[in-house]
Formats: sequence, structure tokens, C-alpha cells
Amino acid sequence: MDKIKIIKTACVYTGLIFGAGFASGQEHLTFFLRYGRLGIAGIIVASVLIALCGWAVMDICVRQKIGNYREFMAMVFGPRLGAALDIITGVFIFVIFSAMLAATGAMGSEAAGLPFTWGVIFAAALCFIVLLFDLRGMVQINIIISPILVVGALLLGLYAIFGSAAPAFAARAVDNWPTSAVVYASYNLIPAVAVLAAMPKLVTSRKIARHGGILGGIFLGIIGIVLAVALLSNIGLIGQMELPMLALARNYGHLVANLYIILLFLAIFTTAATNAFSLTEWLAARVNFSKMRIKIAIIILGIAAAHVGFSNIVTHAYSFFGFLGIFIMVSIIIYFFRGIKHRES
Repeated sequence: MDKIKIIKTACVYTGLIFGAGFASGQEHLTFFLRYGRLGIAGIIVASVLIALCGWAVMDICVRQKIGNYREFMAMVFGPRLGAALDIITGVFIFVIFSAMLAATGAMGSEAAGLPFTWGVIFAAALCFIVLLFDLRGMVQINIIISPILVVGALLLGLYAIFGSAAPAFAARAVDNWPTSAVVYASYNLIPAVAVLAAMPKLVTSRKIARHGGILGGIFLGIIGIVLAVALLSNIGLIGQMELPMLALARNYGHLVANLYIILLFLAIFTTAATNAFSLTEWLAARVNFSKMRIKIAIIILGIAAAHVGFSNIVTHAYSFFGFLGIFIMVSIIIYFFRGIKHRES
């Protein structure tokens, strides 16, 4: 039974982070590949941090018998600071949701020549359907889709690596790749904490917390490295595309391109739906409106915000919240290890 829960937990955690920015390659370009092959070291660092933080969050929740995000933030940061960081988290969850809708619009535009707004509305409508099933719907789509994302991304990345006609692995200036890796991990942690802290029925033991968090980090690390090598090996084909992996897939024929379009859409959909659910729960605990009204408002506002553009959101908003998230990430890790030291003493 624990093994099943561990796999489910890892799938949910992978689905939280494996969004459009990851699957499309846009996050790779923004945070890692501008440093050349040193970006791969950045991916490894980010994956270790993601695994450690996922483990830490769930372990704290199990030990302290925490069942929601508000309780978690108050426990780690205290009531006042926890409340302030709680608001920042809610805003960022909305930013991610909007980014996923924008990614669908960009994908429809670049892959099929459809109007940007059509793709945004289509993704928003599917998310609204998932919201109607609340927690059960969110968990099920991640359990079903996350393994498909892992296998599909690996296969397509390997295909692109071995199909490359002109590998390009030139190292660039070291610059600040470690900081970029930390920022990437920290901004991914912000919305993930909100969901991980709300899964007491799934994460029922410290063993599940430990193995689920680590396994999720391993999944993301392996996929991240494969996609990074694939992009670096074909850097000349990418240009300034908003969806670089899609541009790469097109180089290998219609079949590969169409398969990747499906994979990318699944990545977008799982992250959008999960963050829409998280935002619904976050608002429902703070405003005196029915959940149905909250869901409708989230969908409408998300459609409007998505028109800022996918790459603009990833480049600017993600980095901004990432630096704020560093404080949250470091504090969680310190609290986690203090708890371990206290139990050992």
C-alpha cells in the first residue's frame, strides 16, 4: 500500500513542476541553457533541491499533523510572516495558472496557426471541468498523465539527441548558473507546497514523504537533462521560438511533431488544472464566496492575464517570484533539519 502511495505522490509532485515551461524547453533556455553545457550542472542542482524540499514539506506535514497550506506556513514561519508569504503564494499560483493558459495559446498559434485566444479559452474550459471534481479530479489527472509525460519526454529527447546532425556543446561564461538553478527550484516550490501540504490522506507516513519527494526529484532530473542535451545538440534550430522543443520536434517530421504537441498539451493541462485547484482552495479559505463563483472568477481572470504572453511570464514573473521563493525554500530546509536534529538529541 505504501508503494502505491509513494508512486502516486511522486506522480503528483512531478505533475506540479512538469508544466509548459519545462516541457516546452522555455524554462531550460531561461534558466539553464544560456550557460551552455554548464546548464546541465544547474539542472542537477535544481533537481536535488526540488527532491529535498518536497521531502521536507511532506515530512513536516506528517510529523506536525498539518492538513493545509495555511497551517504549514504558520508552523514554519510563524503566524504573521506566514500570513504575508501566504498572500505571495496565492498571487504566484495565479501567475502560473495564467502562464499555462498562455502556453496553450502559443502552442495553438505556432503548431496549428490558430488564434492565440482560442487556445487559451480551450485550456481554461478543460481546467474548469477538472475543478468540478475537486481534489479527486486533480489527483487522478496527475496519476494518469505524469507517467505519460515522463516516458514521452525521455523518448522524444533521446530521439532529438541521436537525430542531431550538428551537436553543439560549447561552454559559455560561467556567469551565475548556480543562482539560476536555485531560483528555478525555489519558484517551483512555491505552488508545490500549497498542494503537497493539502494531501494528508495520500501522504500518511514519513516513509511516503521521503520516497515520494526524492522519486519526484529524480524523475524531473532525468527528464531535464535529456531535454537539455537535446536542445543543446540542436541549438541552431530553436531560434527565438516561444516553444523551442516544438520547433525541434518539427525538424524530425510531422509524426514526431504531432506526438510532441500532444505531450506538451498534457504537460500544460496537468499544471494548469493543479494550480487552478490549489488557487480555488486557497481563495475558498479566505473569501466568503461559494466555490463555484471562485472557480468561474479564476477562469475568467486567468484568460485575461494569459494575454501577457507565455515567454514574458516565464522570463519576468517567474524570476521575480523565484528570488522571493529562495527565502521560503531555505527556511523550510532549515526547519526540516532542525526537526531531525531535535529528534536525535
